[in-house]
Amino acid sequence: MAVLLCDMSLAPVLTLATTRDGSRPENIRRETCATRAEFDDAIRHYITEVFDGGPTAVGLSARGWSTRDKLFLLGVDFELSRDDIRGLAGVQRVNVVNNFVARALAVPHLRRSERHEILGGAASDDSAIAVLGPHYGLGLASLVPDGVGGWTALHGEGGHSDLPVRTEREWRLSEAMRTRTGYVSRETGISVAGLAEIWHALHAVAGEVAPPMDAAAVIAAARAGTPRAREAIEVMTQWLAGMAADVALIMGADGGVYLTGALLDMIGDLFDEDIFRARYLDKGPRSNYVSAVSVFRTKAADMELAGLATLYE
Repeated sequence: MAVLLCDMSLAPVLTLATTRDGSRPENIRRETCATRAEFDDAIRHYITEVFDGGPTAVGLSARGWSTRDKLFLLGVDFELSRDDIRGLAGVQRVNVVNNFVARALAVPHLRRSERHEILGGAASDDSAIAVLGPHYGLGLASLVPDGVGGWTALHGEGGHSDLPVRTEREWRLSEAMRTRTGYVSRETGISVAGLAEIWHALHAVAGEVAPPMDAAAVIAAARAGTPRAREAIEVMTQWLAGMAADVALIMGADGGVYLTGALLDMIGDLFDEDIFRARYLDKGPRSNYVSAVSVFRTKAADMELAGLATLYE
């Protein structure tokens, strides 16, 4: 089975690949598709150049959501339907999943070198796995064992849950963000855009005007030694750790918690694991529970494509 894999989690960038019988993605190519016409052209050209006789199915992952008929994509100004994709690729089978569901599907297939252990525990092979992380939103998905050696992936919208704060300073930061955004969820601070929001909030609490910076600029400033930029990353890390512990408790994720996403890739070695562990383990009488849950940071590239491929094993 020769399958076309499409990922739009970094839209308008479209990443294309192939898989055969669920093997790891091959022939990876990236195209910028800001319009529907560019998307259609990219799909047609790729199929013509890569496939001998065309694909037998198409898998698509993306930020956004879907109904029975429509796909509502974030990062571009066009919509798609499953019938649109069937017509473009000349196939009947089309699988569409949220990008973090696709990342979750890839987790059981990660090689040892593709994950880094932040907190050790006795991961259970037959328990739920949680996958979350700061991306262009705050993604959340889980895997539950299906009882026959496989996994069922579940999509969650926990990134839109309220942001809990622990200290007066965190409350002041959240209120400063509320002044700018009107509403504060976990995603407001734990995401690519959220890092810039924390940067603005730190200045507002200090009674200063923040120099305009996006996440990449904040990270560059942190690498250059700017204290407030480093603090922005530390605040995000603490909030991410708190959510990871909450998810471990809520899901009973004894199979492990996996951190992944574009912001962690951007931060790289500036991610302070000691700060993460301290906040993650601060769960009062349930600290022993979360300490027994393994926490990993993924290192694999193109996890969405790898997860999509597993649908065709």
